[in-house]
Amino acid sequence: MSDLPVLNTSDPEYARDPYALLAPITEGGPVIRAVVDGLAVWLVTGYDEAVFVLSSPQMSIDGIKNSGPEAREVFWAGAADRGLQSHMGRMDPPDHTRLRGLVQQTFTPRRVAALEPWIRGITRELIAAFPSGEVDLMAAFAMPLPITVIAELLGIDPAERHDFRHWADTTLQADEQHVETAADAGRKISEMLAGLVAQRRAVADVPLDITHEGTLIDGLIRAHDEGDALNERELISVLFLLLGAGYETTANLIGNGMLMLLSDPERLAAVQKDPALLPVAIEEFLRLNPPVKVVFPRYALADAELGGVLIRAGEPVVVHFSAVSRDERRYNDPAVYRPGRGADRSEPSHLTFGYGLHHCLGAPLARLEARIAFGELLGAYPNLELAAPAESLTWRHSRLFRGLSTLPVRLGDPAT
Repeated sequence: MSDLPVLNTSDPEYARDPYALLAPITEGGPVIRAVVDGLAVWLVTGYDEAVFVLSSPQMSIDGIKNSGPEAREVFWAGAADRGLQSHMGRMDPPDHTRLRGLVQQTFTPRRVAALEPWIRGITRELIAAFPSGEVDLMAAFAMPLPITVIAELLGIDPAERHDFRHWADTTLQADEQHVETAADAGRKISEMLAGLVAQRRAVADVPLDITHEGTLIDGLIRAHDEGDALNERELISVLFLLLGAGYETTANLIGNGMLMLLSDPERLAAVQKDPALLPVAIEEFLRLNPPVKVVFPRYALADAELGGVLIRAGEPVVVHFSAVSRDERRYNDPAVYRPGRGADRSEPSHLTFGYGLHHCLGAPLARLEARIAFGELLGAYPNLELAAPAESLTWRHSRLFRGLSTLPVRLGDPAT
């Protein structure tokens, strides 16, 4: 194992610029043996190979049932029962199919589109609260927006949101040195969500009017109470998944995207001149600087050949989105920012929101929040600029996600 390339979450250089460390690794092929945070895995850096891993029934995401002995010794590999982490994001069919069917009814295009005026109002309130001069966009904007949206959709008391954010950060960014701390945070989130379920049951005939159809939690409670389609533990775990996924990914999308705009005057001027370009720009943010680095391992259910290598049953396979999104075999000049890629179908869509059965249910909501966030922010402060060199910014310690710790900006004069 000592001869294998190594990626460590705790390495500040890996957090700052994963692409530089991945470049020599990808030269070994689209699927290579590597050590990721102490576990030898098959690291997938090729686009086509990633599509196979993310969608093939030969690959299981249920590490509790299908991992080999090495993965069972590693905290992050999903091979042990982690309470709230045992959600549908780590389930195979048929359990995954049943739970996803219950949750996806909430994320239909119609219901998400209906949220736009409400999300725009939250966005404007956050911007109106900015101090004059300089502001940290991560703390004042990129993080509060998605946590407010998902918390209100679930009906969480505003007084509890700060605690949730702290606990969610602790569980989502946990490592082997902080297992007990993460477990304690998980228990507190579980207690908070259980209390929320009890509160909503008590007023089940008085739906909150954010979506005009009740909150997300109301439909899930009905699935539990009426048809026993969802047991109590599944209910709490699904809520945790929605909270975590609805917060971290969107916050990083906004932060990473704003950094890409503010680091390049031409990019910034283009979307300021024509805000209609924002949707395609956001897709390029997602591809070129994805908010998710890796996802939980898949495990081969049987020996399989992939990318010219033989993967044995039970071996962990990890898709690295930061590398996949720059696969030279699938993208032209992959390190170049080029909105509208693939409009002629010459290049594929990015995989940042996953692929196949586990494609992110909240992707339409994340895109909507990002489009509103960029549009409102640049409209309110057309002279926005970085208040520190881009290379001096720090990135948060996280195995799964890539996001800034802070994003200091000078606001400039507000729009008249």
